[in-house]
Amino acid sequence: MERRSNRLAKEQSPYLLQHANNPVDWYPWGQEAFEAAQRLDRPIFLSIGYSSCHWCHMMERESFEDQEVADLLNGTFVCIKVDREERPEVDSLYMKVCQMMTGGGGWPLTIIMTPDRVPFWAGTYLPRRSHHGMPGLMELVPAMAKAWKDGRSEIREVTVKVLEMLDSFERDPEEGDASELVDMAFHHLTEDYEPKYGGFDAERKFPSPHKLLFLMRYWRERKDQQALDMAISTLDNIVRGGIRDHVGGGFHRYSTDPRWHLPHFEKMLYDQAMLLMALSEAYAISGRAEFKKAAEEIVEYVAERLTSPEGGFYSSEDADAAGEEGSYYVWTMSELTSLLSPEDLVMLKELYDLWDSGNYRDEASRTRSGKNVLHRTSALEEFAEKKGMALDALREWDARVRASLKKAREGRLSPALDDKVLTDWNSLMIAGLCHAHRYIGIPTALPMARRALQFLEDHLVKDGDLYHSFRQGVLGPLSLLDDLACYAWANLEIYFQTLEEKFLERSLGLMEETMRSFLDREDGGFYLSREDPDLLIRMKDLYDGAAPSGNSVAYYVLTQLGALFVDQRTVDVLEGCERHFMKELKLTPSAYAMFMIGILMKEEHRTLEVFGGAETRFPGYHPHLLIIRAEHMEAGIEADAPAYRLCVKGACLPATDDRAEIEKML
Repeated sequence: MERRSNRLAKEQSPYLLQHANNPVDWYPWGQEAFEAAQRLDRPIFLSIGYSSCHWCHMMERESFEDQEVADLLNGTFVCIKVDREERPEVDSLYMKVCQMMTGGGGWPLTIIMTPDRVPFWAGTYLPRRSHHGMPGLMELVPAMAKAWKDGRSEIREVTVKVLEMLDSFERDPEEGDASELVDMAFHHLTEDYEPKYGGFDAERKFPSPHKLLFLMRYWRERKDQQALDMAISTLDNIVRGGIRDHVGGGFHRYSTDPRWHLPHFEKMLYDQAMLLMALSEAYAISGRAEFKKAAEEIVEYVAERLTSPEGGFYSSEDADAAGEEGSYYVWTMSELTSLLSPEDLVMLKELYDLWDSGNYRDEASRTRSGKNVLHRTSALEEFAEKKGMALDALREWDARVRASLKKAREGRLSPALDDKVLTDWNSLMIAGLCHAHRYIGIPTALPMARRALQFLEDHLVKDGDLYHSFRQGVLGPLSLLDDLACYAWANLEIYFQTLEEKFLERSLGLMEETMRSFLDREDGGFYLSREDPDLLIRMKDLYDGAAPSGNSVAYYVLTQLGALFVDQRTVDVLEGCERHFMKELKLTPSAYAMFMIGILMKEEHRTLEVFGGAETRFPGYHPHLLIIRAEHMEAGIEADAPAYRLCVKGACLPATDDRAEIEKML
């Protein structure tokens, strides 16, 4: 019998459409679901995930596609599905609740709440049946049905406590010297740093590129070698590890082990963007060819797999293909034997640590998988010396063999593509491409950035309003803080590469809109979302997780605009942000690395005014140098002859036409 589609069939989100034929009677987030819960006097089962999430697929296959589970859910709850990427304001709120109720979080996120949308139970992945201390839906749902029928008073007590927790999200502003936070953040990172393989986590490793960007900028201004060593060593391990797709380019989301070997295989646009920034800056400092190569491969991967015909960037590629995680990316020895000559196979096995029995263990059984993830245990330079080869010859061999593997891999069933275009993630990618242009000179980077920016202007702006998402001709929700802040950043980065005034004007206008729509003028800081009756509270989030927070990006952009155009209102907004978040910034400053980058920019910026047709690209690593055409700062300036004027901490040196003198000053 053909299964009837549920209400998600009318949605645009690829994640929601994945669930459109579940026997669960899903609703999208909105008034229809809330009114149904009120009318039927049922609690709400809220499930939040995203299209490339492996464990989301596991829960769907095990439970949401199971008729028996669906019957229980449909008979007990009003069930709502949310794409966390499409509705990050909903995800942010309920993830905070889950973390406060359980001490942990993740996706899929599962919330059980009243028709008024107040949670009374929270969890993440749930199996069909309880096992290993993990509640299963077949046991949990009847227990919740009984509690709703017979234990309303106990549920009410829980919801009162949850509302009290939500009230605690309101912060008491605190005075403090933001400049002191930078050194505190560095010392916290030194304590968190794992020296053997790099990174700042123990069991699982996330790239956290904004932490690396902070460390490199800290080194630039504080001359602390340890900061640079931590950043470079971490990137060394990342670019050698299995978290990098050595065959197709780009990087997976995170590593399941401490040595960056076995990833969860989804590929997210924001990871490509932030790692492109970190690799570009690291190359500017170190000149390491491997950083440049990995950055070039990110650009190639995004151009090939994540770019729409019109130039916008898609959101992600799935972890799974054909129902199996990583199947697109891993190799058995028999496959490799059939593809490569015996000589090539021997060297590939040694360089990329490949085993006949597989170089990783199955996560559940802990037995050898029989499959291999390409990862290198040494740099190419070390391997070439060990083998007595010329480095150029090794690089040529490596490129040839990887190209042959890529051609073979293209015959496999590809992971699913999430083809929605998100304004905030696209803007991060644009900023990353500007870094690649500035520090590496990748020739395709700036044209890709300009084309994507034009895509956003053409497709994500309607009647003067910026929208959060777009897919197949249909706009999603209105923009959130992250969209406006990141879009302003993207325009500012393109301005610094082109010095075309329209991009600077657009960045200024976007930050005006950001302050109009999201700034808390009374207590400071920016709200994540607009006024929304469907949300219990308006969140203010500062945490720089896999991607930097909207508050951190807004602060960072304003530090630059405030440096270019001295304005008391901008100073007040920046200081208001600092006061509002001061307590948590002092408590765990390393969790807010992007905000710390903003503080460094505020402290250390240098402004270079360019007159006439003076050359604007300078070699070296100058992350706090803001280059602007003099006439864009002050109307009426006319200068035909090329010249420069460097301003540091509000004091401007005499203008000069000697480029070598400026380079020496920098």
